[in-house]
Amino acid sequence: MRMSITSGDPSLGVKIRVLVMAGAVVLLSASPAGAQTGSDVSVTASTAFDSNPFLAFGDDTEVASFRLELAPSVYRSDGISSLKISGRVEHVEYMRRYDSAQNLSANVAASHRINERLDATANFSISSSVSTTDFVGPIGTGEELGPDDLPLPIDNDITLLGDRQRRNQAAADVSLRYTPSEFDEIRWSSSARANRYGAARLQDSDYASQRLAYSRRINDGFTIGGVVDASVSNFKDTRIGDAKTLSPQLSVSALLGSRLQASGSFGLSFTRTNLAVGRDTSTTFAGSATLCYKGSLSNFCVNGSRQVLPSAIGGVRKQTSAGATYSLRLSERETVQLGGSYSVASAPLAGVGGDFESIRGYARYERLLNERTRLFASAGYSDTSDDIGARRSNIQGAVGITFQFGNTR
Repeated sequence: MRMSITSGDPSLGVKIRVLVMAGAVVLLSASPAGAQTGSDVSVTASTAFDSNPFLAFGDDTEVASFRLELAPSVYRSDGISSLKISGRVEHVEYMRRYDSAQNLSANVAASHRINERLDATANFSISSSVSTTDFVGPIGTGEELGPDDLPLPIDNDITLLGDRQRRNQAAADVSLRYTPSEFDEIRWSSSARANRYGAARLQDSDYASQRLAYSRRINDGFTIGGVVDASVSNFKDTRIGDAKTLSPQLSVSALLGSRLQASGSFGLSFTRTNLAVGRDTSTTFAGSATLCYKGSLSNFCVNGSRQVLPSAIGGVRKQTSAGATYSLRLSERETVQLGGSYSVASAPLAGVGGDFESIRGYARYERLLNERTRLFASAGYSDTSDDIGARRSNIQGAVGITFQFGNTR
């Protein structure tokens, strides 16, 4: 698979719109009788105040902002196959100091049950966004991932957090799940990312990974297996810092109660990195873990991960992250979300630079006014230190309203 996206491509917005519209035409025209199809559009308007949205140096960093977001989607499902095509267009206007920002994305997600033992899924996306530190958008609570799913790589590069630089990304994820028996499962997955930036000091990169996993259900509450993950990281215009990583891991999943489940994978990561002269091989712990509780009114998840990933400022780094999310339904119309995370990215395995550290916390309240309208208010805190030891923080408060339009047949 080969993907490319040009930094600062002026036609990216056109490509996104064409992808969404073409997909919608194909999707709705090809739906057989009995299939469930639908389309919806959400429109969100919000205003926020940040003490330092881009983690800049200096004292004069406070700013108010207004944003408008349009997010259309179309979908189809017939019980065997499903397809969803979605897009997002956002405009953020700052009252002073900062230029306005436009963020665009388009996504195609598909799944198909080939037979009673074999399933396939695929996800393709392109996006163009400016890095910031905000909590205006809805935040998941972990229930979106299955017990065998691992977080996607690359999307949480903390070295880019608040850097006010545009990242253009093309991404693809494909997986096959085969169940030879009621106790066994074999899963193959492949991921690829192409990241392009509009700043000379940031390094464009390509990343691809392959994962093969086997699991066996011992009883109704316990599953054990193994994972082998191989990845390649390449930086454009230089071979210094390019890396290949192989990571064998043991995986386990346990049902600790009717509502509590734990899962994880633990092992080693062997990385071979290109240096200015020769190569270097390093070994580090790698893995991920999740503990989730899903109640009738509340959800709670704790998760952690350690991966070797390419960074926007150059070089592959060991990134360790831990976080927690909590949601509570106060009533049929009211919901509260709380959460936080801590992440550390090490100095590059090849080249110069230091550690990065990020601390984030948020709270969000939503109230459903009717079936199509909801209000929200959020508050968040971000704290980051970079490779030269400079620490900056941002405090944000925001309020907004979302209108949902759509239909299903």
